[in-house]
Parts: sequence; C-alpha cells; structure tokens
Amino acid sequence: MLLNLEEEKKKFENHEATFQDLGNIKILDFGKPGSSYYRIRFLFEEDYCRLHISGDLGHLIATNYNNMTYDGFSDFVHNPGYFSGKIDCMDRDRYSFDQDLAAEELRERFFDYGYDIEDKIDLILEDYSDRDGIGPEGYRVLSEIDCDCFEYAGSIGREETGIIELYLLAFELAQKKLNQ
Repeated sequence: MLLNLEEEKKKFENHEATFQDLGNIKILDFGKPGSSYYRIRFLFEEDYCRLHISGDLGHLIATNYNNMTYDGFSDFVHNPGYFSGKIDCMDRDRYSFDQDLAAEELRERFFDYGYDIEDKIDLILEDYSDRDGIGPEGYRVLSEIDCDCFEYAGSIGREETGIIELYLLAFELAQKKLNQ
C-alpha cells in the first residue's frame, strides 16, 4: 500500500460531517469548513443499492444487490477487498506497478521451476509502466517462456495504491464525527 493511513487520518482531523436523509437518497458529507481539501461526499441511492463517492479524493460508483446503502455500508468499512469488487468505475488508480518488484517476482516465479530468466528480465520489462505493468512486448517475450503467463502477468509488480482504504477510512471517521 502506498498511502500511509495514519498520516492520511491526520488530514481529516478538522473535518466535520453532515448527514441528509432524503428518503431513497442519503448523503454524508465530510470536509473541513471553508475548504475543499480532502472533502468527500458519499451519496447513497438506496433504491438502486448504488454508492457515489465524489470530492477532492476522486470519484467512484459502486453497486451491490442489497447492502450498498447508508446503513449497510458499515459492512464494507473493514473489508476493502470485498468493497473493491463492487466498484463499477472510478477515476483513481487502484494499483500502481513497481518495476523492481516485478523483476523480483519474475525471478522468484521462475527460480521455483528451476529456470533462469535473468537474461530475459530486461526484455520482459522493456515497456513496463508504473500505471499498467507489463506492456505488449513484455507479454510477447514472457509468453515465449511460459504460455500460461497471461494468467498472472497482469499482476506482476502490482501494489495497492490505498485509495480504497482511504475512502473507507473517511466514511468511518465521518460516522464517528456524526456520533459525537
């Protein structure tokens, strides 16, 4: 995870939470008065079990068949993996890709099979990017070594950015402010 949640938590210290219940629509706003810094809004369309998150931290839409509601969302707060699977779209990257980590993971994977790929690492990672990971040329080279590489190559060097955990932290902190 790239974000340090303890450091991020400090950015919410002076935030206030407001809640509006409009029937099928429920809105939780969390922000520092007079500022848009780290301001975030959780808008629940309860009749469609859909959540919209918007604000300074990015935007996403998530749906679930029955618990993507204001009251049900507490089920997600400590389960970012489950919540992540309910996201339909978002404008922030969930993952980043680290080339050094990718090289190490490739070495470990093939060492376990007794295969030395040191001479191929540079070719595999030639068009590697921190946004997408292994590129088309890397896939081509890797597929010559392992025809099943498409099962795992997309996650080589992948790390969580922490944005999902940050959204969940903001929701939890906003609820705590409301309950004070």
